[in-house]
Amino acid sequence: MEQALNAFKKYVDEFDNKNPNIALKIAHTYRVVDLAQELSKRLDLNEQDTNLLMLIGLLHDIGRFYQVQLHDSYSDFLFDHATYGVKYLFEEGHIRDFISDNKNDEIIKNAIYYHNRHTDVIPKFNDRMMMFVNLIRDIDKIDIYYAAYLKAKTIFSKNEITASCLEEFKNKKLVHKIVDEKKSDNFICLCAFIYDFNYCESVEILQEKGYVDMYFSNVKVLDNVDLFEEIKQNVLVKMNEYLER
Repeated sequence: MEQALNAFKKYVDEFDNKNPNIALKIAHTYRVVDLAQELSKRLDLNEQDTNLLMLIGLLHDIGRFYQVQLHDSYSDFLFDHATYGVKYLFEEGHIRDFISDNKNDEIIKNAIYYHNRHTDVIPKFNDRMMMFVNLIRDIDKIDIYYAAYLKAKTIFSKNEITASCLEEFKNKKLVHKIVDEKKSDNFICLCAFIYDFNYCESVEILQEKGYVDMYFSNVKVLDNVDLFEEIKQNVLVKMNEYLER
């Protein structure tokens, strides 16, 4: 990992780390690497697979930095950071800056490309490929709850929720992102993350760190408290279902 960590620092040093969105993504990346190591230990992965998962964690958001430089936004409709990350690493050959051998290139490429996609577009990979795709998806979601807590207060208002987003959440599905999202749609999207965890051990980490409770504590509820509490309880119930398995 030393080669990869040195290359990553060199890469991000090219961007303005005084920009809060850049700084946030640097911190997020290092936390994801740490979470990858923690989850690997709980799943009893060998050293080779642990290092591979940590490398994927280091690189999963590498396209975000260029995105912020261009748009100062995380909107996936303005810029597809996962596609750009794959292009930068594999089409332009920069993956060799981070790891010398190519035996796991396909795993790294697919894990990065699909780490933030909706489940309905993920192919049926072989078991090993699928494991790494699912692991990085879980790990990323764990820290997104925390990163969202660190940002400005989330606003919840029934009038600022797109009906399709709420319907998907109530159907216990991952929410499709929409172009013309309202102010509270992101809240619904994050709550729906709970329906897309692949490993109970991931939810154990999420619960132990208290990130979901922290996130809810930072929500400013403007109206319809009953709906907010219903959504919150659905998330907590689903978490307990994972933990009881």
